[in-house]
Amino acid sequence: MRTVDKQSISAIARQLRLHRDTVRRALGSESGPPVNEPRGRMAACKLDQYFRYISDRLKEFPNLTASKILLEIRKQGYQGGYTVLKEYVRELRPASAPAAFLRIETQPGEFAQVDWANIGSVTIGNARRQLSCFVMVLSYSRMMYLEFTLSQRAEDFMAAHVNAFRYFGGVPKHINYDNLKTVVLSRVGAEIRFHPRFMDFAGYYLFKPVPCGVRKANEKGKVESGIKYVRSAFLAGRVVSSHAQVQSEAERWLAEECNTRIHGTTRERPTDRLETDRAALMPQPANEYDCAITASARATSQAIVHFDSNRYTVPFGFAGRTLTIKAWPRRVVIYSGARLLASHVRCYEKYRVIEDPRHYAGLLAQRRKAQMSLLVESFLALSPERGLAASELSLQGQLDKIMTMAGQYGKDEVNLAVVRALKHHAYGAHFIQNIILQQRAARNMPAPQPVVLTKKPQWTKLAVEETDMALYDQLFEDNIYE
Repeated sequence: MRTVDKQSISAIARQLRLHRDTVRRALGSESGPPVNEPRGRMAACKLDQYFRYISDRLKEFPNLTASKILLEIRKQGYQGGYTVLKEYVRELRPASAPAAFLRIETQPGEFAQVDWANIGSVTIGNARRQLSCFVMVLSYSRMMYLEFTLSQRAEDFMAAHVNAFRYFGGVPKHINYDNLKTVVLSRVGAEIRFHPRFMDFAGYYLFKPVPCGVRKANEKGKVESGIKYVRSAFLAGRVVSSHAQVQSEAERWLAEECNTRIHGTTRERPTDRLETDRAALMPQPANEYDCAITASARATSQAIVHFDSNRYTVPFGFAGRTLTIKAWPRRVVIYSGARLLASHVRCYEKYRVIEDPRHYAGLLAQRRKAQMSLLVESFLALSPERGLAASELSLQGQLDKIMTMAGQYGKDEVNLAVVRALKHHAYGAHFIQNIILQQRAARNMPAPQPVVLTKKPQWTKLAVEETDMALYDQLFEDNIYE
């Protein structure tokens, strides 16, 4: 063969995509390879004796895997490999016909379909929040409602329903769902255990939840197509910078594009068919269902409650009490029983303190009174004289200055200056300071430098008990180290 074609072993190997050693062995063989012998046929011949067994097993159990059959025929003496068996089983397995679905058109107002999907995340301040899109489609008109949420909690799911009912102008009689945990807690065969709060919500609006069969997305194909349409026609090529931005753009897209296009199936605009749908929808209740997140929390000693990785203040008088938190997408409200204590704008960042200054107003007044009382007591402890209190000067301001001098120059020096000032009926902090400076100048003592704690300025106001240095002199006089 090589002599006739005048080709090298390497050239033949490249053309046939074989290894050079394989070509060399074939050229060295007198008989050559079998003519028209299918690749792997020799190995498959080992399986012919198991043909009837494998065929019968596949007829009885069409989904039986090749690995399971391998274990069974090895017990009967099969010594071959798994790969050739897998090819053999593929040829013998009965061909399954593609699933066929009956296209069903529903009556106006009868059905809607709901789903939501993860579409990424969005940055809010110092936090990264998951972004999801909720889609409801009226089955008859194909009218779509779209809303973006920052979580997939049951409360957000129900709130999106309420917004959709308001958008459509009524409530459909049945709503199809996938097996979402917010709707279906568990199912065993035909037995379905629904989420109790969602069933309470459905009962309030009088619609019937209809879960799809397991792995039967075709039963809610309209909303599945709707999700795909949102991804391709709205989200594709769009940069989502904030939750508010994407929701605003979605509302405009629904009104100007999505619901005004000619639908591919009905060949009509969803907005035109909505009038027929709306006439058959059930009316909405006079009051909307309360979809708030409800939780209990104990206020800290600083009158703060924790919710969703943030902290919210309450009036200081409720510190240490167990309170009720109710949260909506835009508000966080805190109650003590039926009494409203606080209402805050909901924060979607993390580890923030959301304060209302009014919650601490009474506490600050109490603290100022307490500080004033302590200041007066400290001053009276500094000197028994009360002439300053009898003067027309501002008692608190003068006391502040005098106590500051006590921290700078020491209690004894300020006390001596106070006594001298009172002898001359000189009432006021400036008189006391002049006396102190004169006393220090007479002793050639420099003015002390004030201590400023830039990172903790409040520490400069701490009261520290002054130590009598004469105790150390006494130690040396007693020669205790001898």
